[in-house]
Amino acid sequence: MKEKRATLRDVAKEAGVSYQTVSRVINSHENVSEKTRSRVMKAIDKLDFRVNRVAQIMQTKRSQTIETILFYAGFNLFLYEMAHITQQHGYHFMISAIYEEEIANAIDSAASRFVDGLILNSMSTISEDYETLNKLCNGIPFVMIGARLGSQVPSVSYDQRRGAQLAVQHLMGLGHTQIAEISGILASNDGYDRHAGWKTTLLENDLPLGPSVEGDFSIDGGYAAMNQLLEGGAPFSAVFIGNDSMTFGAHTALREHGLRVPEDISIVSFDDIPEAAHFTPGLTTVRQDFHLLGRMAVEYLLSRINNPDTPIHQRILQPELIVRDSTQAYQPR
Repeated sequence: MKEKRATLRDVAKEAGVSYQTVSRVINSHENVSEKTRSRVMKAIDKLDFRVNRVAQIMQTKRSQTIETILFYAGFNLFLYEMAHITQQHGYHFMISAIYEEEIANAIDSAASRFVDGLILNSMSTISEDYETLNKLCNGIPFVMIGARLGSQVPSVSYDQRRGAQLAVQHLMGLGHTQIAEISGILASNDGYDRHAGWKTTLLENDLPLGPSVEGDFSIDGGYAAMNQLLEGGAPFSAVFIGNDSMTFGAHTALREHGLRVPEDISIVSFDDIPEAAHFTPGLTTVRQDFHLLGRMAVEYLLSRINNPDTPIHQRILQPELIVRDSTQAYQPR
């Protein structure tokens, strides 16, 4: 009969310490004397307490683990691809979903687990300066997703302004000259850059800026923002909306006001989440390939882990306009 696997408490008993002390040794906590650490490691070896895994971490300071730290906002459709590619390369994959103010604690926690690399979401409260981020990450190799274009940090980003430009140019090509906007959160990189792309494209083509309302990337936020646009009274025949989720709520608000899409209001959205193609009408939207984004982020991070001399650079991906049924040529009322 196979012997029962040793537990943390078995190791503690063998070493003559508390199980909390064993945990601190395993997690390489600094507040443990070398004498106690040595005694615990001998007990781990004697009892064969996950000996291969623990020995690997203790001896190499590598855990074959990559962690991604996410913030509670929007969709993270690249997660599956990141997990898949990570596992193909023989790494474990972990996710920490946090609020922005928890970033320092999350990175400290990751460091205590000997993660080999970090994938960070871009956020408004953190500097996009390599030295600052490297210090925050305790020297753990990292790659950022969604950093502002031109940032001097290892990152993979879509050209959000170009995506917004494609959206507005499509509407202009259909004859629309009064183009409103529901932006995303302007404090975020994506929200700000998409808004800037909408604004710049109109001004460069000598068109007036339509009314603009800031949303929060949520369905309810899109509903509230569209109601605000309609109640403001400024005329518009088309609207650029900062993501697909807000579009769902905005469409409900239009319908409640007796307006049809695209007969009365044309809509161009952003992201091309899976639901966009099955919405009625199908959404014309700017596609970001989230699978490609996730794969490139992991591959770049692995190159930084395995080759510390990998140059620090930003990889820029180009979005694509997907035309469906939510837009049509301008029809004067």
